Amino acid sequence: MNRRLRLALGAVAAVVIAGALVSPVVLSDGSSKGCSTTLHYLGQAYTVRAVPDNTFVQAIAVGVGVTRGCGTKPENVGVRSLVGVGPARAVAAAGSSAVYVRRGVCVHATEQALRACLRR
Repeated sequence: MNRRLRLALGAVAAVVIAGALVSPVVLSDGSSKGCSTTLHYLGQAYTVRAVPDNTFVQAIAVGVGVTRGCGTKPENVGVRSLVGVGPARAVAAAGSSAVYVRRGVCVHATEQALRACLRR
């Protein structure tokens, strides 16, 4: 093989490798927005939602669920109800400020409107 062909093949390989290394960062926009933790409780999937501090107050323990996602191992967590919200709509993980909303419930509600939506 002549030198020009080896250099061209090396340059093509370098571009392909660089593209493979950079594409996850570009596709994810440099953030973890595509990754969210889910909670499975009583056969239903709940997705974690961002809420302003002190939006919800945890009430009584209602069972045990399993959290998974974002590269973490599945983990059993205590599940608590929220004051004024039925567990069929949203729950909380004991000892955490995270609020989990059942999939399909209040999907388009903003952080500020989530409380009103869940109480309907």
